[in-house]
Order: sequence, then C-alpha cells, then structure tokens
Amino acid sequence: MLSLRGLNGSRLLLIAVIGVAAVLAVGVAVVGLVLNAHHEQAAGRIETRWLPAIAELGSVRGSLGDLRAAALVGAAGEELRGDARVALGEHLEALGRLAAGADTEVRAGAVDFDRSVTRWLDAARPGTVVDGVRVYARPASAAGARPAAGTYAAVDARAGLLATLLERRRLLDVEDTSKHMNGVMLYILGLSALLLVAAVVAAAVLQRHYLAPAGALAKDLRRAASGDTAARHPGVIGRGWIGRLTQEAEGVRRRLDLSERQSRRDQEALVQVGPAVRGLHEILAAREDPGPGIVAAGDVRAAEGLIAGDYLGTVPLPDGSTAVFLGDVCGHGVAAGLLAVRLKSVVMVGLRLGAELDTAVRAVHFALVGEEERFTTLAIAVLDPARATLTWVNAGHEEPFLRRADGTVERLEATGPIVHPLLEAPAGTWRTRTTRLGTGDLLVLSTDGLTEGRDSSGREFGDHRACAVLADLTDPTPLAAVTALYTAADRFAIDWERDDVSLLAAAPTQAKSTASEIPRVETAVKEPAASPRPSPPA
Repeated sequence: MLSLRGLNGSRLLLIAVIGVAAVLAVGVAVVGLVLNAHHEQAAGRIETRWLPAIAELGSVRGSLGDLRAAALVGAAGEELRGDARVALGEHLEALGRLAAGADTEVRAGAVDFDRSVTRWLDAARPGTVVDGVRVYARPASAAGARPAAGTYAAVDARAGLLATLLERRRLLDVEDTSKHMNGVMLYILGLSALLLVAAVVAAAVLQRHYLAPAGALAKDLRRAASGDTAARHPGVIGRGWIGRLTQEAEGVRRRLDLSERQSRRDQEALVQVGPAVRGLHEILAAREDPGPGIVAAGDVRAAEGLIAGDYLGTVPLPDGSTAVFLGDVCGHGVAAGLLAVRLKSVVMVGLRLGAELDTAVRAVHFALVGEEERFTTLAIAVLDPARATLTWVNAGHEEPFLRRADGTVERLEATGPIVHPLLEAPAGTWRTRTTRLGTGDLLVLSTDGLTEGRDSSGREFGDHRACAVLADLTDPTPLAAVTALYTAADRFAIDWERDDVSLLAAAPTQAKSTASEIPRVETAVKEPAASPRPSPPA
C-alpha cells in the first residue's frame, strides 16, 4: 500500500531528476553550440580566405614571372608584357580584397608586397630600341647582397614572406577545426551519457512508484475480466492519477460484475429464442415438393444471423404445373423477416386457391397495409412442362435468369412496379408474360443481394458475372446452378453483411407438347445487356 508521503516523495524525486537533467542538457547544448560555431568559423576562413589567397598569390607570382620574361626577350615580348601586366593587376586586386578581411599582420604583408611590385614596375628603365620597340631590363644587384628595392628579387622575396604567412594562418585554422571537432565529439558523448543516466533514473522511479502499482491494477482487471469479479485492489491512500486509476478500476470491476449477470440472462434468453429464430428461417426457406416434371433447389442466406427479409417457395398447382416465387422485403433482420413470413403465407394461399398471378401479387399489396415504411419486390413463375410454357409476373424484382439448353442466358423483364402500400394497385397493375420452356432450359430467380453485392474494393458482382456462371454450367440443374452462384459470390468476396442473398432455381425434367396444345406465346424475354434494372429494395 502506498502512503501519501511516499507518493509525494516519488513525485518530488522525479521532478528533481528531470530538472537536473534539463539544466545539464542545456549547459552541454550551449557548449556544443559554441564549439560548433568556432568550428564553422575556422573552416569558413580556410575555404573562403586562406586557400583563395594562396591561390591568388600563386597567380600573381606567375604573372610577375611572365612580365619579367617579356622584359628580357626585348621587342619580341612586347605583346606578352601587356597581357602579363593586365593579369598581374587583376590578381593583385583579388589578393588585396582577400587580405583586407584578415588580421593586421596579413594585411600589412599584402600591402608591402603590393608596394614592392609597384616599385619594381616603376624602376624598370628603358634600354635600347630594336625595330622601334623598347627593351626593358631590371637594375642589377651585387652578388650576395640583400635584394635592392625595386628589383625582381625583392618582389620575389616579399611574395615568399606573404606565402609563408598565409600558409601559417591556414595551418592555425586547420588546427583549430581539429580541436573544435574533438570538442564536438566530446559534447555528443557527454550529452548521450547524460541522457542515458537520466533515462535510467527516470525509468527506475517510474517503475517503482508508477508502473508497479499500475501493473497490480492491470492484474486485478484481468482477473475480473476472466470472471473473478470478487477481486479487490487494496487501493491507494491519497490523491493523484494512481488513486483515480484505482477508482476507475473498481468501477470497471463493478460494471463487469453487472455485465456477467446480464450475459447469463441473455444466454438463457437465447436458449429460449434460438429455436424460434431457426423456425423462422426454416419457414422463409421452406419449399414444397414441385409438381410432376419439375425439379427445384434454393436457399436463403441472411445478412444478419438466420432471419432474412427474403422469402421463397414452390407450390404444386392443381393442373400439374408448378409455381415458384421469390420475394425481397425492404431491409433485413428480425422486423423484415417477420414481415417476410407473413407475405410468404399470403402468396402460398393465393396460389393454392388458384388465383391469377396478378391477383396473388395484389393480395400481397393488401397484406402490406399499415407497413408504410416497408415494401417488397416479388417474382412468381409458373412452369408447365406439359404445355412447355413458362408464365411469370415480376413486381419490380431482380430480373430472373432463363438459361436455354444451348447455354444462352436471357432475362425475364419486370411486368409491374414494386409492391408498396402507398401505391395504387387496381386489377391489371402487374401484367403476366409467357414464353416457351423446353427440356434443358433452367430458370433462376435471385435477389439483388447477389448482383449488387460488392467486394472490399467496391466492385459489384453484377449481372454479367451471374450470366457467365450460368452459361458455363456443365451440369445445368437447379442444384448445380444455385451451388455455382453461391460459390462464385464467395470467391468474389462479396460483403455478405450488406444484404440478404437468396436463390431459387427450377427446371423441367421433360417437356411433352404439341403445336395444338401450346397457346399463343407472348414473347417478353430479352438479353441481359438490354434490360433496364428495376428499383431494388432499400
């Protein structure tokens, strides 16, 4: 258990450590900045003053040599002499600018050298005239004597002295940069050592006075999360963030205790509700055995749990034909599923009573009274293998697929609007269409959860993929078609939680008909590319 005195003492110790480390870091940083500034200054003098000055002095000496050689060769060097004078003047001017920013000794040396050059140029006297050109010579000096002022030897001696002075200054700055670099390295090492010591001390203080108590709290929370809600932390006497954290931990423990009791109640409720949910799913996906000559297969896959807003069924009719239907209620979940159960019952009762397809859809419309925020799409098809006909009504539903025996895929267009309680529904609102149905033909009804399903990148599964799957079937049976479409949707990785996905397929096993038995067929089948898409349920 931590005491108030211990908590305040640890806080003061941590503040003291941080303060000392900050002061030392600032001091070391200032020293490092000063050393770095001196280093930059010395390196700058080397690069921008001494090396350029040494180079200019060398150029001046070269120009002096050219001028002397031109004077010695007489008339033949007159042109060379003029070029050398121009170059000498330029280099002397550049050397003077560089020396002007240096110390007094360097400036004096540069001035003396410039004067010596001037005296030498002024002391040059005219000699003989050869072919109209004057020949210049220099005054002679006695052997072993000090070079007389105004001679080339005196100029060369001054140049040597100035070169030695510039090189000495360069070497001094090179030595300074080396010392400053060593100082910067020592500064970096000192700062690193200081930060390491501060980090170790701070880590020790944090571990002892903060992390260890926080770890104890975390241990108690883990015990509470594992179900041991009787766990109690002794708490911290006093104030501070550890005390507040302990209070929060105790609050979490109490909430976990309440959550555990609520979870047990919820589990008991699920045990009671689970069979009802499975029963609703079975009702929505249940199919009666089709009439003679027809096989069917289908399934309902809910976006949430087991209850979907889709409903399907097969109903054998008294005349030997078979009706299949697939509906899609707006939305998904429990509310949509309960409404779907009611609408499925209405459709099945209407078909069993022999109602026309339009009448069956209108019955669904009347069943939606009071459901102003809900609507449904619905497709009903009657397969008559004896007459080789397929009759359907499509109330704004996803256009069914009709795969012919030769592998081509057609779409059965919508024959009326969606079934909405706010829309008027007089007799004839949903028209009936009929087309031929032969052996090998396959009818597939789907909800828009398949064709409008999207993968993680936002691409739609689309009608074209569904048509391609059906066209490529090697076994064009209802069960194989349903399995292939669901498999393709899984491989495409559609978002199953976005919408319910339901499929119902049916096909004749035989088709016996004669021309006299088949009534006039109103062809209303079209290719997928030309079909306008109906408005899907929200």
